[in-house]
Amino acid sequence: MKTLIAYFSHVGENLQNNEIVELKKGNTEVVAEKIAALTGGDLYRIEEEEPYPFRYDDCLRRSRREDENNEHPPLKAGMKLNMDEYETIYIGFPIWYRTYPRIVASFLDTYDFSGKTIRPFCTNDEGTFGISLLEMQSILKGATFTDGLAIRGVNVNNSDELIKEYVG
Repeated sequence: MKTLIAYFSHVGENLQNNEIVELKKGNTEVVAEKIAALTGGDLYRIEEEEPYPFRYDDCLRRSRREDENNEHPPLKAGMKLNMDEYETIYIGFPIWYRTYPRIVASFLDTYDFSGKTIRPFCTNDEGTFGISLLEMQSILKGATFTDGLAIRGVNVNNSDELIKEYVG
């Protein structure tokens, strides 16, 4: 059985150390690529039909609305996976409003994760999972969860050893 690294990552303005910076590559994507290099797993970028705004404040407004209304925005068409091929699934995301973005909820709704091993990882400005793990575990019944990896966005480029330990 194969390993999948599924992730959502935002490119554009982002918050790092309480300052807005422009990212050419999202923090979660950096971590996902490092995990894929270590595991030989397949990379899968979770993409939304309507991309999140580039500007930080605009992205924040949309993500807040989606979170408050528990919206699950549509995934980009034509991005279907054969989940039967995978045993271990790393799921990566930034933390927005103490949990994963609602586009990740759309991804989780799309597939059956029963019998899969879920290895969550996240990036954010604080380096915590917030409530995301509790939320994910409550909806992915039948999946086995391992400990997760939370990395502060500002540290993703210097996180190789931490990621190696996590991947094991």
